Amino acid sequence: MDSHALTFAVSHHTILRYSEAVSPSYNEVRMRPRDRGTQRTLTFALITSPPAVPRSRVDFFGNTVHRVDIGDPHDTLAMAVETVVESALPRGRSSPAGWDPATLERDARLEYALASPRVPLGPSTAALSREWIGDDRSFDALVELSMLIPREFRYLTGATTVDSSIEDLLGGGAGVCQDFSHLFLAVARHAGWPARYVSGYLGPEGEHASTSGVSHAWVEVCGADGTWAGLDPTHGGHVGPHHLRLAVGRDYGDVAPHRGVFYGTAHASTPEVTVRVTRMSERAARTAERGAALYWQQQQQQ
Repeated sequence: MDSHALTFAVSHHTILRYSEAVSPSYNEVRMRPRDRGTQRTLTFALITSPPAVPRSRVDFFGNTVHRVDIGDPHDTLAMAVETVVESALPRGRSSPAGWDPATLERDARLEYALASPRVPLGPSTAALSREWIGDDRSFDALVELSMLIPREFRYLTGATTVDSSIEDLLGGGAGVCQDFSHLFLAVARHAGWPARYVSGYLGPEGEHASTSGVSHAWVEVCGADGTWAGLDPTHGGHVGPHHLRLAVGRDYGDVAPHRGVFYGTAHASTPEVTVRVTRMSERAARTAERGAALYWQQQQQQ
């Protein structure tokens, strides 16, 4: 365990309710934190009601996806994720170098510099890119952009929905982390930077402290050396070890924690989501890690 790392326990519960029984339902869940860079998932459990045996795969963007199929009739589907995550700051962090356009055109990360379904590169965001960044295509300009967006727009829960567009944010002047991240991606991509959407959680500062609420979102920008650097356009500036990464993609559509289909004539209500993130002591983290290792060993021996 990294002595410079922080460890968090995350509880992510989702309840889906239907107006009448449905059968079957097929669901995809992206709720397992990524094991990349300075982040490690020490324990993970996904439990559903009605019970199911989740099947996992890795999607195009490197995210773990669990398939949850429910065959029996049900009017409620509950999914509970309990996980312990270790996170640390990258050592020797430096500012990513800018891209030569000709080089980027031949690079696979070009995909993150192009328009995507929820980040269209239209006239309004092009105008903002010219106003806010101009000819300064440096990474420092993107850091300034991440601090500018929360000054220009109000963070207001309920001002937008999960389906809102960048234009809704620009028109209403208020939104949430999803909207701020989409706007940042548009401006950064206009400036020629590959940038991707990150879903995850924001952990509390103090040991044993907890936060309750919903998940968080921010962005990562890729430099010409292939290094991804995280920026948070909701709080402004660089991300830190309190930012716990779940999934990455071109925009929210690639990383939605849950999506699914069902057979029947029922109507599905808005998912009920509760998230709790608790900072763990080093001793508690080591105990959790040893317990997970012992459980895995026992499973292998059966």
